Amino acid sequence: MLKETLELHRQGRLEEAETGYRALLADNPLDGEALRLLGIVRRDRGDLVESASLITRAHQLAPEQPGLLLMLGAIHSESGDYRQAREAYERVLTLDPNIAGAHSSLGHLALLTSEPKLAEQHFRTALRATEDPQALTGLGMLALDAEDVDTAMKHLTRAADLAPNDPAVAFSLGRGFSKRGMLAFAEQSFQTALRLRPGMPHASNALGQLLINANRAAEAEPHMRALLHARGFELAGLLGLGDAFRAQGKLEEAVEQYRAALERRPDHEAGLQALTWCLGRLGRRDEALQLLDERIASQPVQEERWRTERAALLAGMGREKDAAADWQVLRDRHPDNPVVASQLAQLRELGGDFDAARALAAEALEKRPDDIDAAFILVRASLRDGDAAAAQALLDGFSGKPVNESQARRGLHYQGRVFDALGQYGEAVRHFAGAQQGMPMALPTLETLPVDYDRVLADAEGAPWKHAPILLVGTPGSGVERIAALLEDHGGLSVLSDRVAGVRNDGFDVRAFDHTHSEMHDAGIEALREEYLAPLRAAGVDLDKPLVDWIPRWDARFLVFARRFLPGTRVIVVDNDPRDALLNWMAFGWLPLTAFGDIDRSVEWLERAHQHARFVVEHGGLPHLVVNAEKVLADPAGAGAELARFVGVDALTPGARSARVTHAIGGLPARFDDGHCERYADTLAAAFARVTGQAATPLV
Repeated sequence: MLKETLELHRQGRLEEAETGYRALLADNPLDGEALRLLGIVRRDRGDLVESASLITRAHQLAPEQPGLLLMLGAIHSESGDYRQAREAYERVLTLDPNIAGAHSSLGHLALLTSEPKLAEQHFRTALRATEDPQALTGLGMLALDAEDVDTAMKHLTRAADLAPNDPAVAFSLGRGFSKRGMLAFAEQSFQTALRLRPGMPHASNALGQLLINANRAAEAEPHMRALLHARGFELAGLLGLGDAFRAQGKLEEAVEQYRAALERRPDHEAGLQALTWCLGRLGRRDEALQLLDERIASQPVQEERWRTERAALLAGMGREKDAAADWQVLRDRHPDNPVVASQLAQLRELGGDFDAARALAAEALEKRPDDIDAAFILVRASLRDGDAAAAQALLDGFSGKPVNESQARRGLHYQGRVFDALGQYGEAVRHFAGAQQGMPMALPTLETLPVDYDRVLADAEGAPWKHAPILLVGTPGSGVERIAALLEDHGGLSVLSDRVAGVRNDGFDVRAFDHTHSEMHDAGIEALREEYLAPLRAAGVDLDKPLVDWIPRWDARFLVFARRFLPGTRVIVVDNDPRDALLNWMAFGWLPLTAFGDIDRSVEWLERAHQHARFVVEHGGLPHLVVNAEKVLADPAGAGAELARFVGVDALTPGARSARVTHAIGGLPARFDDGHCERYADTLAAAFARVTGQAATPLV
């Protein structure tokens, strides 16, 4: 019967094998081999308590066999009872002090209890007895922890040669490949470990994290779920599952996992950070603030950490003064800390307290000469004062010093401002363009408009639709964003700015649907209108207010869609001198994914963009109004009166949103005034000639 049961065990038919071993023990309770084998089965089936009991009984029958004690030690180690595990291994050494497996196991226990020197001693003792793969693995893990990847891989690859079917060796080798950046090999090693020992928690966790980092979060989910039922890995499973959900944009599900993790471990910093981030992205920032308030009150040891987190969240909410209050608390506690001074300086500047910001930045820079953020505050202060020489001296001080990409771009922009102030316009152009070089650019392809568009537009008009929008159109540098902000400042309008950061997937986004030649019946027209309104309803837009839909990537072909399917649509065209538009786009950028790249390509595109915008006025066939942003903002009651009437309100008054787009950080102007282009007439003569073309005179 033993032979048949062993075959069942070999085939992995554990339940049947267990039945066989129990039958053998029923006939002979003192059958040591049956006890040992049943102990192995119960261990494989997750019952470590009975497994330990069975192996203990087997050892009592054969106390001279060290292998049973080694097995018992491994079971206690898996159970987390390191004391009993150590006792078992030490008893092995009383039987034979040269057994490598006992020394290796004691070494791994020392690793688990954070005793690296003792661990190395045991591993090297084991290797004096024999080339033990577990000892080699242990030395490899110690080398990995010491960032000595070459030594680690030497030990681990040799261990894998000696024990190719050992899951612990495969897992450790995967760690080594990860450290070396060989992620495909790391994944293969972790998969091997899980094949050899299904559900191995260390391998599941490592593989799950690897997949999340490789943007394969959906594949990571089952590995993280497996950890929820692995003793000692429940917290890692909750956090890992939260990370997997967060990477997939499933923020509500991520919040649930992070909350569960914090119930287990309230002081877990990374978990709280991840939870507050998700809540912030979900628009539930008040909940995130409440969590941080609770941590600040309940965990005084970590209070300063949570204050900095809360300050960052408050700053992201536009509550710079509240954020500064948190940093002021830290400043009062650490008056000599230049990092705190620098952070507080940045928030004081954002809050408009420029004098305080300048003093704090000067103090921080004196103590930390490489603090470029503090230096930039002083650069902006000098530019505000009109002291271009002082700004240049500060910028020169960072020449050759390490900076990140954002700081490098900002520095180039400020150099451009300095050269503009000094009248060195060629250098200004070089630095302005350099500040945006290599940034993401996804400008739409603007085709030359067909000659028969007039006919198409003339044939495409129906009865007015009650939700017909007012379209807001303008090229980069035109100041269209300033008009959008002015309209947003009026509470009586629903201003839609969501297309700035992406698409809405309707007829005003570039699609394959050809509205020029398609035939459409009433049901189809109604479907297109519902397609337009559905995302607005989902976003909570008030459809009873006039809709102002900003189309930042305007294509004149959208006119056909508006006239055929949304009759009653009107258009606001924001226009200025194309030369000023080009200069402002080059100097200050515009919107996401619209960087000013190669000058020839950008000029060519802007030339066509102006043609498409002007087509609304010259051939569009829709009610329209052309406005100049600078004139409207300078005189809202006068020059802006016609715009107010056009959108159906009594008056337009600039507010907080207008202020944010009018001035950049530090109170510096966010654009050049109209007419500034004249100073660049020689430097940009060829580019200006192209963008003006036949339309040298602005429409307004």
